Amino acid sequence: MLTMEFKEHGRFICYITENQHHSITINSMKFNHHNLQMPNGEFTISKDQQLFGESKVWRSIDKTIRRFYQPQNGKTLATSRAVDLGCYEGGFSVELARMGFDTLGIEARETNLEFCNYLKQNLGLPNLNFIRTDVRDLDMFKPFDVTLCYGLLYHLNDPIAFINKLSDCTTNMLLLNTHYATEHDLTYGLGWHVNKYVIAPIQKRIPVLNFRHNYKLSNVCENEGYMGRWYKEWEENVSKEKLEKNVWASYNNSKSFWLCKKQLINALHDAGFHTVFEQFDFTGDVFPENYNEYFKRGMFVCFK
Repeated sequence: MLTMEFKEHGRFICYITENQHHSITINSMKFNHHNLQMPNGEFTISKDQQLFGESKVWRSIDKTIRRFYQPQNGKTLATSRAVDLGCYEGGFSVELARMGFDTLGIEARETNLEFCNYLKQNLGLPNLNFIRTDVRDLDMFKPFDVTLCYGLLYHLNDPIAFINKLSDCTTNMLLLNTHYATEHDLTYGLGWHVNKYVIAPIQKRIPVLNFRHNYKLSNVCENEGYMGRWYKEWEENVSKEKLEKNVWASYNNSKSFWLCKKQLINALHDAGFHTVFEQFDFTGDVFPENYNEYFKRGMFVCFK
């Protein structure tokens, strides 16, 4: 096996492996959510599980790009660039590459990058690449025609600065799937401790009161000039090893700021995405039909 490492400004940003064989074991780890079929017939999870490329989550993205993305300056999909931010196990990146995009997946966790590199070396997609770095370094690799920011924005403590960076790095189309905070919510208004130790346990026991997931957010407040609520990602004294394994948490900030929905739309407009609409057809298999309302999460399609 040949191993190559690339460094930029002294920071480890990219790790690529090449192997003569089409089947490898990644430290006895198994894929958790992105089920893809390899050229040798094997599946990253199971042949009995729905393929990621056939899920409503991906089909909604594929349909939107094909219907609304208009390549500029004589470009085609094959000559357009796409980026997948916080690419996790690499499934979204793979499907973007299969569409024809010159695709870059950005991932901070080394563990996740091992999954991505497994796909890179086994799928035979020369237009698929991965980089290990913080997504805030996005501008080092710009520009991108299409940017996919799926399940990431609500993990940041500076979402407005990042939205502005997304605009600076995206020439055409942004696909943004994110949680947002409610403007009015009595459970959060009672205070974090009351909510966590009194309200949340009651909601959990009484189904009729559990009509919306309780994330134990803060009161509405201002951050970066926009309104939203703070969310606690992890304790500040958590070990780096534990943080590396907690793939559903932020990576470099212990708390994140969830913008209220109206504030999120305003921030996107202010950043230069003058056309923003919400898409609803990504639920029904991976995500339940009531996903948007119960989890306060939406898919926003944004154009420059």
